[in-house]
Amino acid sequence: MATAAIKVTDLDSILQNLTVQYRELQNHESALFLSYFKNGIKYLTGGNATGLTHEINLDKFEPKLFQCKGKRNVRCTQVKLVKESLNLGDVFILDLGREILVWMPKESGRLERIKGMEHAKAIRDSERGGKVKITVLDNDWNSNTEWWKHFGGKENLNLIKSSYGGQQDEGYWQERASEINLYKSSDASGKLNVEKVHTGVPDAKNLDTNDAFILDAGIGGIYVWLGKACNPSERAKAMDWARQFLEKQMRPKWTQVVRVLEGAEPEAFTQWLEIGMSKEPDLDGDDVMILDLYNTIYVWVGAGANKEEKEAAEATAKQFLESGALPPRPKSAATEKIFQGKEPSTFKKAFPQWDDKMFEKQLRSVENVRKILFS
Repeated sequence: MATAAIKVTDLDSILQNLTVQYRELQNHESALFLSYFKNGIKYLTGGNATGLTHEINLDKFEPKLFQCKGKRNVRCTQVKLVKESLNLGDVFILDLGREILVWMPKESGRLERIKGMEHAKAIRDSERGGKVKITVLDNDWNSNTEWWKHFGGKENLNLIKSSYGGQQDEGYWQERASEINLYKSSDASGKLNVEKVHTGVPDAKNLDTNDAFILDAGIGGIYVWLGKACNPSERAKAMDWARQFLEKQMRPKWTQVVRVLEGAEPEAFTQWLEIGMSKEPDLDGDDVMILDLYNTIYVWVGAGANKEEKEAAEATAKQFLESGALPPRPKSAATEKIFQGKEPSTFKKAFPQWDDKMFEKQLRSVENVRKILFS
């Protein structure tokens, strides 16, 4: 980690100190980081063999089991190849060397199924030269003999837990605005001093081009904002300031840390001050989502949302609207529940490139992705 910090500082100098820096830790990566891995991110236990001239000996291949988990950001992690690792809410990949089985039990999510198939294809094409048979187990997830022989036989099916297991997919709502704190930071005395200047959703006018600030967005992470008048030394110390701040606040080491510069702030930062640009692909048919248009808060219900999500949506939107930490709203502000495929024009206008046919095309359905990947 120390070496990485030094290399980042060197690279930042080469790029004239104009970069946005993100600190990422395993199992807590941001959605932005994950987006660069088009076939998904995969964790291996221990070290990994060289990618130069290394060849896998399939005659001595040791089977591996991967768990694909996540509501919106899906990660595939290597787990122990035992029945206790399985659950009915996630997708699992069994890599047997010359054959890969993708197990999609009844409670697994659409994106988990898609990522599971994409991972299997990536292993086949990138690691095995395309010479691997892939079998997708969906309708026969509970009866496939080849799968169950690696887990003690089909009689163990009733021992598999019917839960999603472990931590649910991370994410956060603007309703947590009361947790947001803005600090002015300085090390003029030789050690880091921070002074709280605002609680709740801050305004851009709270930031001063001559100073550095730390925006603590709660579970949304830590942002070190550097004004244009900050000197190179302050810019170089920014990430260390964040580390010291986390220690003083007794926050987990994996807390997301981002260094941003005035005039080049990413949307991940500005969302805690202005509302970012909405994009139609952000709407996931498996979810209930909230669009805040100030006078109206829309509760958008995806066709694939489950009963619990639908029932909780309006209450969440009402709480969002009544939150005292958010900017004041007119008394006429209200929530409106709408359904996928029946969006009003006022909702669509928030998405610059709205396409009425996007959901009709079902481009990201499990069936269509399966056809594209394996036909």
